[in-house]
Amino acid sequence: MGKIAERISETEYDIENVEAWAIVIEHVLVNVPMRKRLAVLALASEKQRRIQGYVLRSFNVEEAAHITQHLNSVIRLKSLLVQFFVRSISNNHSPKDAAAILYGQHPYGHGSGELLDYLPEKGPFLRKGLNTNPNG
Repeated sequence: MGKIAERISETEYDIENVEAWAIVIEHVLVNVPMRKRLAVLALASEKQRRIQGYVLRSFNVEEAAHITQHLNSVIRLKSLLVQFFVRSISNNHSPKDAAAILYGQHPYGHGSGELLDYLPEKGPFLRKGLNTNPNG
């Protein structure tokens, strides 16, 4: 498999790996109260069924209002998941490998694909001395 630094970025194989995605979703569900997990999965599955096959969707005022109603909770829960996954990576890898995983290029991500670009206060400090290039 190679060293962590040689495989920090997700690959097309990773993106297409249904079993790996299922494990990630299971890890997300750990943070959902047990009694709510099936309801959460059912709602998410129903939304995916509705959009399956549609590249472009029309704007849905009702759905937008629903999202807006829960926006603060959604933001806080996303923050919880970031903390959960960063802690998991940090606890299960050396500091150097954890930094390489967390701050490496993510070609299948959104935006620049680099976490440091979204940490403006800390980015230059963290970037200094952090080499996420597996070749150098």
